[in-house]
Amino acid sequence: MKRIVALGLAAMMLSGCAAAAIQGATRASDNARILANEDAAAAGDAEAQMKMGDAHCCTIAGSAGVFNNQKATEWYCKAARQNEPRAFYELGRIYSGDLVRGINGPAKIGAMLTEQRENKPLALMWFNLAAAAGQDDAADEAEDLREDMSAPEILQSSLRQKNWQGQACEWNEVYPDNQL
Repeated sequence: MKRIVALGLAAMMLSGCAAAAIQGATRASDNARILANEDAAAAGDAEAQMKMGDAHCCTIAGSAGVFNNQKATEWYCKAARQNEPRAFYELGRIYSGDLVRGINGPAKIGAMLTEQRENKPLALMWFNLAAAAGQDDAADEAEDLREDMSAPEILQSSLRQKNWQGQACEWNEVYPDNQL
């Protein structure tokens, strides 16, 4: 029995080390992507803006241990203003509260343990725009979200969509009380 417990503890310690190594490697890759795309993104290249958003999105930012949604949405919004369908989708995902992607175990645990901000009408607007632009999975995400929304929230989303370019997009505009 002691041997089983010892093996279990060793496995847990190794998995923690592996998770830290994976997270470190992912962060290094994200930093390299930021350096490689920063100038082109600032010059208005939508593809580079998406890469910048991806590099900042859904990761742990600095020592505060919060998701860097401020930077991610800044870049996704720039790409969305250029009608980039995947930017619409990513913004819908973020504002629906789905902040962690991939196999980032520590981030997923952190997300489960903390309350995630949501703006369902805004998220639905972005998913609907993505679906209209042919983005894979956007229609399914919109339908799933719609099931958790009230009729007034759905109506609010529809009204926002008519003037989507004038809607708040960046994290600090949507959540001015939650500046990162």
